[in-house]
Amino acid sequence: MTNMKEAMNKAGFKAERQQYQAQGGNRKRPHGKALPKFPNSYFGTDDQGQSYLQPDFVSKQKVDPLVKELAHRKLTTGQIRRFFNHCREIERRLKINGESWQQVSAPFEALCYHAQNASAARKIPREFQEFIDDNVKRVVDSEKPEKAFLDGFLPHFEALVGFGAAYIREVS
Repeated sequence: MTNMKEAMNKAGFKAERQQYQAQGGNRKRPHGKALPKFPNSYFGTDDQGQSYLQPDFVSKQKVDPLVKELAHRKLTTGQIRRFFNHCREIERRLKINGESWQQVSAPFEALCYHAQNASAARKIPREFQEFIDDNVKRVVDSEKPEKAFLDGFLPHFEALVGFGAAYIREVS
């Protein structure tokens, strides 16, 4: 019977570790493409001073590369749905139950530790945890976090789920 080290090497972990170290500890994205950078705020202001959702957050051109990377990293529809449903519950509490942002902000910010826990347990890819972390920060840092959540974060997450239907696999 082989020992654990030999079994791990046989399974390809040694080659993966050597490749990781050869790259200086930095794993490159597939095809050498970096993930898209999104603006710091969900909203821009037009010539009349009216706020609008910046198209980058819902455009196929910007969201599709992120979705493809998440699919490549083995994110499943069940995993993405778990987080999306959590957000829909917060939306319901705000819109239907009439709760204030202060009442739902803690469950919203809890998305970060749920994502970190799931990532550490290898249930979700690190890139999806980064998506959650970046967007929670974007909402929390906003002047109007409730508006940022309802009119920025949710449409952005909806775009991820929608475009993901073509790439992200069903739970087996």
